[in-house]
Amino acid sequence: MSLTQLIKYIKKFGPLALLGVIIFFILFYSIRVALILNKNRQGENIVLNPVFGKLTKPEIPISTTSAGFKFQIDTIEGKPVTATKSANVYSLLPTSTKFGYRDRISKMAKQLGFVDTNTYSLIGDTTTFKNENQSLDIKISNFNFKYLYQYEKDADLFIRSIIPTAQESVNNSISLLQSLDRFSDEFDSANTTSSYFYFNSEKKITVPVARNIDANIVEVNFFRKNLEDIPTVSTRFPNSNNFVRLASSSKEFVPIEVQVNFFERSIDKVGAYPLVSGDVAFESLKKGEGIVLLNSNPDNKNIIIKKMYLAYFEPDAYMEYLQPYYVFEGDGFAAIVYALI
Repeated sequence: MSLTQLIKYIKKFGPLALLGVIIFFILFYSIRVALILNKNRQGENIVLNPVFGKLTKPEIPISTTSAGFKFQIDTIEGKPVTATKSANVYSLLPTSTKFGYRDRISKMAKQLGFVDTNTYSLIGDTTTFKNENQSLDIKISNFNFKYLYQYEKDADLFIRSIIPTAQESVNNSISLLQSLDRFSDEFDSANTTSSYFYFNSEKKITVPVARNIDANIVEVNFFRKNLEDIPTVSTRFPNSNNFVRLASSSKEFVPIEVQVNFFERSIDKVGAYPLVSGDVAFESLKKGEGIVLLNSNPDNKNIIIKKMYLAYFEPDAYMEYLQPYYVFEGDGFAAIVYALI
């Protein structure tokens, strides 16, 4: 075929070919848009993996429910939010008495300043060290513990206090937990919160303060790392079950209250379960089926919810699973509603 004939054919059939290409793209994108719209109408496809069978709502020993409150939503969205169609459920490792626990608990007691580390009581799975100013309870099944120092009796502790900076407080708290072998790999050391307090040695009272420069006591809270971008909450909301409270003495940072109440999760045993919608969760809250974690003003029964999100509930006592809840936050108020269908 000569060049002249080729040009002739292009002029003759070129517009038809171009029209065919245009029609093809119109059909292609029309089908694609239709599929997207159909997917939106049906809702997102979810992959479930109910490996633990049917789950029941955990028994959380909190007496205050959302009954008796009136709730309004004033979030950015202006309505209840559905976080996602499904969420993971994690198996928490079971606890059992550890072999050789005596050496471990004695080492922990010594690290916290006990002189006599061979004398303790054992009730159930809890060992207790106690003297005039200190008490230490340790679970021999998982080495969760709570330590208290009666700083009110220590007249010299706050004679010359230093200002507790956030970073120094965090560093000292991490070092203490590491020395006790209770700093979990699951803690997010970059996501800590610090609260400040002032102890009046004359009146023997401790009050919260807003700034570290007004404080002589600091509390550092450690949280589990987010799981699939989902945080955790506990009965100490907005704080954690795992914290270190330090007195900022001129001598050093002195631990006056320390608690680790943490349950490691299984990496292998993970299930995926469907969630109720945000609308359903909000209706449950209004029906009184929510659990109140924080209520700074008990006289206020009209609560405006300004934030709603999904979180895992960290148990105070061992539970078999780490399960998701919807969290509803207002001014000085927080409540949770079970999220699984």
